[in-house]
Amino acid sequence: MKQLVKFFLASTLVFCGIFTSFSQIKTRSNRDILFAVQVNDMNRAVITWVTGEGHKPARFIVQRSKDNDTFFDIREIPVKANQAEDQRLQFTFTDSKVLRSIEFYRIVEYEEDGKYHVYDYMAAKPTNPITVTKVNDKMVINVLVDDNTKVVPLLGTETGLGIPCDFELGAGNSIVVSPSYNLNGGNYVVKLRLTGGGEKQLKFMVKNDEMFN
Repeated sequence: MKQLVKFFLASTLVFCGIFTSFSQIKTRSNRDILFAVQVNDMNRAVITWVTGEGHKPARFIVQRSKDNDTFFDIREIPVKANQAEDQRLQFTFTDSKVLRSIEFYRIVEYEEDGKYHVYDYMAAKPTNPITVTKVNDKMVINVLVDDNTKVVPLLGTETGLGIPCDFELGAGNSIVVSPSYNLNGGNYVVKLRLTGGGEKQLKFMVKNDEMFN
């Protein structure tokens, strides 16, 4: 029993040591690689950066996090081996995940000898109040509003044709609208009817080539 307790304590200390050393990594400035994150009209993060001056990395890792604490690798990008000494290579990566809330991105740079450098994070926030995704092969439309308890959504085409749908309250102040069938590529409208009176319209576009192929 004593040996078991000692083994448990030793394992716990080793785990904590690894976690602490990882969490205390000193990050480098994003200015060194001109790291930038923009969000396009489809609420996807577009990440750009360049190689640092005098650096000849072997590869980069793009990481994403929901809480700015635990980051996950989402893409590995190799670097040309024949890079010139004074050449700064440019990179662009568009995350396929549709943003529904603030997420955090950062770059990890690996040298040929295995050493790595972690750069500071940048936050990405949805710019469009409407995001269109697919869940179990069924289209779902997420709408961000000021107060989801005081709004009734209606779905329709840009020309005014109504589309049957169901809706439910989502996380935060969002409403999840589920059309009865997957929408074809084109322009659509979500009408938000306020319980106290009034109506607001939000236009959005569906691109089948990006979403549902």
